[in-house]
Amino acid sequence: MSELLTTTEIDLKHVNHLRVLANQMITEAGSGHPGIVLGAAPILYELYANQMRINPQDPGMLNRDRFVLSAGHGAALLYATLYAAGFDIKPSDLSQFRTLHSKTPGHPEKGVTPGVEATTGPLGQGLGMAVGMAMAEARQHALFPSVINHLTFALVGDGDLMEGVSHEVASLAGQQQLSKLIVLYDDNDVTLDGSKSRSDTSNQLQRFESYGWDIRHVADGNDISMIHDAIENAKLSPEPTLIAVKNIIGIHGPFENSHRAHGTPLTAKQLEDLSAVLDVQMTRFTLDEDILSSIRTRIKHRLSTMPFPRKAELIAYKQQMAEIPLELPNLSEHIKSRPGRQIAGHVLQQFAKQMPQIWGGSADLVASTQAEIVGSGLFSPDNRTERNIAFGVREFGMGSIMNGIALHGDTKIFGATFLAFSDYMKAAIRLSALQKLPVIYVFTHDSLTVGEDGPTHQPIEQLMGLRLIPGVDVLRPGTAEEIASAWQFALSSKKRPTVLILSRGVIGTQGDKLSGQLAIQHGATQIVAHESPEVNIIASGSEVQLALAVSQQLQQTNRVISMPNMTRFLAQSSDSKAEIIPKDGAKNVIIEAGTTLGWQAVAGDNGLVIGIDEFGLSAKPQTLLDTFGMTTSCIVAKINQHLEK
Repeated sequence: MSELLTTTEIDLKHVNHLRVLANQMITEAGSGHPGIVLGAAPILYELYANQMRINPQDPGMLNRDRFVLSAGHGAALLYATLYAAGFDIKPSDLSQFRTLHSKTPGHPEKGVTPGVEATTGPLGQGLGMAVGMAMAEARQHALFPSVINHLTFALVGDGDLMEGVSHEVASLAGQQQLSKLIVLYDDNDVTLDGSKSRSDTSNQLQRFESYGWDIRHVADGNDISMIHDAIENAKLSPEPTLIAVKNIIGIHGPFENSHRAHGTPLTAKQLEDLSAVLDVQMTRFTLDEDILSSIRTRIKHRLSTMPFPRKAELIAYKQQMAEIPLELPNLSEHIKSRPGRQIAGHVLQQFAKQMPQIWGGSADLVASTQAEIVGSGLFSPDNRTERNIAFGVREFGMGSIMNGIALHGDTKIFGATFLAFSDYMKAAIRLSALQKLPVIYVFTHDSLTVGEDGPTHQPIEQLMGLRLIPGVDVLRPGTAEEIASAWQFALSSKKRPTVLILSRGVIGTQGDKLSGQLAIQHGATQIVAHESPEVNIIASGSEVQLALAVSQQLQQTNRVISMPNMTRFLAQSSDSKAEIIPKDGAKNVIIEAGTTLGWQAVAGDNGLVIGIDEFGLSAKPQTLLDTFGMTTSCIVAKINQHLEK
């Protein structure tokens, strides 16, 4: 353990300047969160000035320590600290806090501000992403110990620890014994509406201790030497560490220890008074050169003392992480005749042989989702190199952890559950899209054919809801070849999350590799072609087979079109769409066992959308299909009736 520091006058001078600078940003913007800036400034100062191994000139340095501001409303403090550390943030950027297209948005955004490791603000998810980063580090360190060996830090507040996702991810982190994860808790007993005791009297420290965390206390959050001591001791722990830093929200400000400090910007006069109290001579969005030099010199010193990776190991690391073109597996007729989830499981095994960086798991549903890498064991404290993660019944936690794994980089992560339970994960999927992370979500049991488990497990509105999230590729393949191409597409994605929607029941054997690729690449493809059809029957997933049966029963000439990615199809030019669904006067008929709202964009003004706009029932799958009219005879009758209008 390194020599302990004391809280010197120079340390306090630096912290107080950061407090004033960040509040200057908030006052200029007219909005923000001064409370955390004033209370937590010593924590961020200690991390960046005295702890983290980072390179401000190379923010993406491979073996850097990571910091996640889970309490994302403290963005102004983070930006001021990153500027002080030497990242590419200028005083003019600080002056544009919370303005359009600035480097300093209202909450931290990955890819916008140099040095920001994760997009945070929705409370609790930052902690989950930090857990994911620590899990990725643990696996990569086990494989390449001299290449990857770093710490993951996070700052959480009372609000973070109230959110349910914090329970999910903290429990898994303890079970996984993530010893290089250090979480600092801004423990100030105040929330936005008032005292924390209004809504929460739980003992957070006992809670984390029960999860298997090491617990440490800092009695005075203004004492940097105590924070330093706690972090240095946490580095020696065999468990993840929660450091509870007792703070006063808005300390030194006009709303000290009041909930008003949370989000009430200081007026110009109050900012002047704060500067006087802290003995800081305010300059416009800058820090004195001696402060910048002091902090940046310490960072450079730590960087210069980092060990170099072994050459052979670094070469091996780069070779494993190198992108390779994925070869589509050959699917036998035996494989093609299986349920969609089983075909997907088979395809995953073939790609896993080609890409050693693939890993993932299910929310305690491997037997149902088939989303595992056969032949590999469980990722655990005893074996970090295995490729299957037992996420447990923690859907939201699984999503946020996968985001953290993707943010860490250099592996491909997937996670699976039932489509109906994607509702638990929607907020994490949204952050995947916002951060442009190529996370792979595998959702099986995609329709009423879940059967006797009833309406709680039968997805209706989920599929269209997922399609509405910007920046997500939602794939519902309708044939075995489309499933293979969908996995290839997902594993090749670099900046977009992919959602794979898979059936519980048997899926079609029609098509070949080319048709499967075309369907996924363009969003849709013709399975049954006709030069002069009266009807275009358009379907996705399991309903492609129903569309083919309807095609055979219809007296009218028709085409059958599989549309696994509606959003991708609609995003194409009119000419490209017309190559798949020609504008030849044929009536469009949509068949999908889910909500109909949204399909009108494909069906057109004179089209027919056949779906389900109510919750399901508990019964055998075929009984449900009969009850809700998702049968060949019912659909043929509806089409004939529609054509007579």
